Amino acid sequence: MMNDFLFADFLDDHAVYAAVQAYWQARLAFLDGQCAPYLRTAFANGQPFYDGNPIVNLADRIAGKAARIVQQCPRECGHGYTSFEQAIELADGDGSRPAQEKIIVLTLTQATAQQAEAELRAWFAPVCPPGK
Repeated sequence: MMNDFLFADFLDDHAVYAAVQAYWQARLAFLDGQCAPYLRTAFANGQPFYDGNPIVNLADRIAGKAARIVQQCPRECGHGYTSFEQAIELADGDGSRPAQEKIIVLTLTQATAQQAEAELRAWFAPVCPPGK
């Protein structure tokens, strides 16, 4: 069903692209203060890439964890959700350090948004020391 996609024409319309970015920002607001972007999403002149890769990128530099959501065009990709992890280097002031990155690739529906939010909530959850 094509009509359950949210912001389906985000790659064709810059206003829709901005709206979907605002949607994700609001949806992931619980990470504000803990995480900050780590990837460039615009050219040197400030023009955004507008390609959905990533639509969201967040890193908790203290925990050495990062995540990005790659949002795909529903017309080209249909329904989809996948996620995986990889080792990366996070720029850190004067150099870089190893980190773990979660990559979520999806076409946006209410269901995939909830799945991504739950996955990121768990991914960035503070690790409690044993016995606490």
